[in-house]
Amino acid sequence: MVCAKLLNVKIRGISSCVPKTEIVVTEGKNLYNGDERKIKRLINSSGFYKRRVTDNSTTTSDLCLAAAKNLITSMNIDTETIDGLIFSSYTPDYIMPATSYVLHKELGLCENCVVMDIPQACSGYVIGLYQSAMLLNSGCKRVLLLVGDTFSKFSDMFGETEPEVFGDAGTATLLEYNENAKPMFFNINSNGNFYDSLICKNGGFRYPVAQEQFYEDGKYKYESKMDGKAIFDFTMEKISPSIKTLLDYANQDVNKLDYLVLHQANKFIMQNIVNQIGFDESRTFMSTLSKFGNQCGASIPSTICDNLAEETSLKDLKLLLCGFGVGLSWASVILNIDKINCLPIKEL
Repeated sequence: MVCAKLLNVKIRGISSCVPKTEIVVTEGKNLYNGDERKIKRLINSSGFYKRRVTDNSTTTSDLCLAAAKNLITSMNIDTETIDGLIFSSYTPDYIMPATSYVLHKELGLCENCVVMDIPQACSGYVIGLYQSAMLLNSGCKRVLLLVGDTFSKFSDMFGETEPEVFGDAGTATLLEYNENAKPMFFNINSNGNFYDSLICKNGGFRYPVAQEQFYEDGKYKYESKMDGKAIFDFTMEKISPSIKTLLDYANQDVNKLDYLVLHQANKFIMQNIVNQIGFDESRTFMSTLSKFGNQCGASIPSTICDNLAEETSLKDLKLLLCGFGVGLSWASVILNIDKINCLPIKEL
């Protein structure tokens, strides 16, 4: 566990971008072998209904680039003033180089810029904020954090009768050094003992690409797998206590938060977390999941754009953000968002 208080960091703007193609979960012809009662139960309990997916030629970096350009244009930001760029994703363009260098080129950023990839998914936004805050306290003045994933491309993660739940998205968050900013409080945790609970086995250097790793139709056998029970048990055991630890560390009353923004993993999971920490369910959000699917690391900023775009532009809000999943990893932050430029979700 890492608990940390970081100063001098202000979020200036957030934007999100999703693909236009929309898939309804009930369109899966083989879903539960057509059992309508099971399908209805799935929708009611999990919250999954629709998701957005990319075509074969669109990558996570394309979605993040569109979100970044939208934010930079709307805020009239001189790209020469951005001296930090972070790309957080498990679906990069290449094994080498880091996708952040591709985005550095496409955004026309200056050479005097720290550039890095962070391979993270569901906790990627909070961990990205943590790394951004450290850059801003180490000499950078303006950091662009790009977080997204296109998990729909892991086409063999779910069986023919299982619901596919992942939706694709890319987001951009602009942070600046500001000595008058209110502090950010972080709690970040990891448990690699269960690294294979959600894994894409093939394609790296442990199991490099080989001829036999292809299906008859030419699609690649990622051997991507998710142990749903292990992930569920992990969230039920770890997330609420870690949030309570953060609240104690920051000396914050949960009832003084304006909103709780959870990773949009599953409605049932989110409801349990809210109930376990004693938070008012009316001040959290569970509808973004139903419209866009589980967007992995992009789900937290997308949820903010989807539900708080207008309110964040008008006043100072105290938020608790929490992401959890692949790794296993779980991370939370308490921060203030004060009259920022938060854009409605854009389609690409």
